[in-house]
Amino acid sequence: KSWTIAFVGNVIGCGGLAYVGHYTGLLSGGTKAFAAALGLAKCSGGTFGQMLVKGIFCNYLVCMAVYLASMARDMGGRYFGILIPVSTFVATGYEHSVANMMLLPAAMLAGAPLTLRDVIVKNMLPVTIGNGLAGAILVAASFSFQFGKLGEGR
Repeated sequence: KSWTIAFVGNVIGCGGLAYVGHYTGLLSGGTKAFAAALGLAKCSGGTFGQMLVKGIFCNYLVCMAVYLASMARDMGGRYFGILIPVSTFVATGYEHSVANMMLLPAAMLAGAPLTLRDVIVKNMLPVTIGNGLAGAILVAASFSFQFGKLGEGR
């Protein structure tokens, strides 16, 4: 239930942010061309399996950013703990469903020749599954094995 509410809320918020950029004219000129090109690249970035793996490794990095920030003792440490993993996922081209909830509508508003089907099937579906697998298995299950119930029988 909470995952569904969070997902729908992110779609509304991110799509709204993309629309505000379009409405206010911020999505124009070079920014408009970049948004359209980025959206096209994100929907032609590989097979379903490749996009799934991009989603897995992206969310692993995002979860590590949250973990590192929570372990830091001051704001500088929190910023640095977030900066490195998030910069890595952006620089490498890994895919995060929530980031794409803003970027892909912005690309469509910028005139990228994408359909809603392209966005869902070629990006959002495999990326969201990959993000979920990373959060549930690579992060939550491994932490539970090390520190919680999954590791009690060792």
